[in-house]
Amino acid sequence: MTSAAQTASSTRHDARTIVVAGFKLGVFTVLGVVAFALLTRVVSGTVELVLQSVFILVGGAVFAYFPSVAIRPHDVDTIAWAALVGLLGALTFTVVDTAFLRPFNLYSWTWDELGGGSGFWYIPVWWMGSAVLAWLGAWVYSIVGRSGSVNVIGTAGVTTLGALLVFALLALTRLAPVHSAVMALAFSVALVAHVPLAGSLHRQ
Repeated sequence: MTSAAQTASSTRHDARTIVVAGFKLGVFTVLGVVAFALLTRVVSGTVELVLQSVFILVGGAVFAYFPSVAIRPHDVDTIAWAALVGLLGALTFTVVDTAFLRPFNLYSWTWDELGGGSGFWYIPVWWMGSAVLAWLGAWVYSIVGRSGSVNVIGTAGVTTLGALLVFALLALTRLAPVHSAVMALAFSVALVAHVPLAGSLHRQ
């Protein structure tokens, strides 16, 4: 994610920056999904669970904070531009997925079968979710940036640690099964919780 420390004073939200960042995020997503799919073919059991969870944590951190690295948001408008980068990343992945990945049957598309062969009953939800992840990450970034600099790796690390804690809580209380999909849920909950946490720690 470029350098660990970023200044939050100089935002970048020109059209070229937004489009290029969205395209890069989409490419990162494609690479992550392909690696994730291939991984499930060669490992199983606990090893598969651990490796898939690591992929989810890293992928979630990239999707949440890479748009902020590109935009450097510090107010409502620039947070929205970062969310747009997340949306463009999801759109880029959708195009590549439809044109190249699906023909190779890299993974099953159960959701398509449920939708009568169409993915457009759930794909827009994926787009919205992607924008929300980038939006929340940008919100955290802008709050942390009040101090003048943002350690992006450290900030993403806080969210990741929170995700591990949420996952452990869900597993120990048996509110959810020990599954990589639950790790994705845990990351989302941790990212939401990181917003008020960052606000309390970085009050002006």
